[in-house]
Amino acid sequence: MQRLVMILFLSTVWFGSSFAQSYPVFPAGEAFVFPDARTLGLAGAGSVSNSGPGALLLNPAAMSQARPGLNIHLSLVTRNLEERRSFPVFDRFGEFNTYGIYVINDHWYSRVQGGIQYQFESAPLPLLKTIALGVYQELDQDYLYEEEVRENVFPDDPLAINKIEYRGLLNRISAGVALELTKQLRAGVQVGILAGDLDSERSITFINNSDQNQFEAANRQLDNTPIVASAGLTYQVNPYLKLGSHVRLPYSLDYLVRSQEPVAVGETIEYPLQWTGGLECRGRQALQARLNVDVTYEWWSKRDIFRAGQAQQMNYDNVLQIRTGIEHIFFNQVPFRVGLQYRTTPTDRGDTRLIFTAGTGFYGKRWEVDLSGGVSKFNYNYPDLFDDAIYGGDRS
Repeated sequence: MQRLVMILFLSTVWFGSSFAQSYPVFPAGEAFVFPDARTLGLAGAGSVSNSGPGALLLNPAAMSQARPGLNIHLSLVTRNLEERRSFPVFDRFGEFNTYGIYVINDHWYSRVQGGIQYQFESAPLPLLKTIALGVYQELDQDYLYEEEVRENVFPDDPLAINKIEYRGLLNRISAGVALELTKQLRAGVQVGILAGDLDSERSITFINNSDQNQFEAANRQLDNTPIVASAGLTYQVNPYLKLGSHVRLPYSLDYLVRSQEPVAVGETIEYPLQWTGGLECRGRQALQARLNVDVTYEWWSKRDIFRAGQAQQMNYDNVLQIRTGIEHIFFNQVPFRVGLQYRTTPTDRGDTRLIFTAGTGFYGKRWEVDLSGGVSKFNYNYPDLFDDAIYGGDRS
């Protein structure tokens, strides 16, 4: 009876910097998979060692390693997106000198996510080891861009305010099970339903002439019930090495897009097959050093966006992600984690991101509190978002 009522409450808090989407990828979005603080501390690695409900987003087979009883995870997700847009500055001989920053946007966003699982000591069904439910972020689309346009003559008075805003979050309502096939081989499956809407807004507000104002808005409302399914395996080679692999099947989002037009337009966004291979290697010494490595590949080049039944040119590239994290458990059971993630972007394979993370935690008898943070810097080239001709200018 004591084991049945035992609750392991893990209050996981993590702070992420610059894990938001970049402007060119809307409305497909850009996914960063951090279901809990431990995963962020390892830069997204740990798919074969994460035994909590967060494994629903990683490798569901790893849930079979959880502590017996009821496990509850709650995560507060906070991210900051600081975006600096700049233009090239040339000297009078046409040589490039530097970049001049003309707008800085700095915004914070917060969410809550989590899950619950039950680990059986004596399963009611053959092979069954774990069941879990959770609600996690699939895509966080929140983005706000504001810039002030000034006259190109002294005294450089404000002329207009430009604004682009995306609002919306797609959540995955997920359920999964883990099976113990043998003492070394575990399997797991996960099925999730996506829910949420997206809104976009683009406006130009002139300071002294409201007749010139421009405003466009669109709402994307899901017109289907997207099913996200995944399955995985883990294999304990020996006490110091564990291997794993999992796949997430492709799926599509069907939107009804409503803007100024009276008739809604259908839009379909296809998301690709995703494969991940991972390992956890533990040291033989008394201090438990653990190396986690995950490699993920996504076949974005095979997917399309359809608008009103017509394919839109995506020109997306396949995405490669390499995630490495080291977790060190000290004698007092206080963990220290550091991680590095390398990933290419779907819009341009030449544009790559590095994410650096670190984290720690505090363990009690029936609870954990984990704290993690990360930072990423991403540079890319993109045309000016608003044509100078709108304001009477003609700069090339």
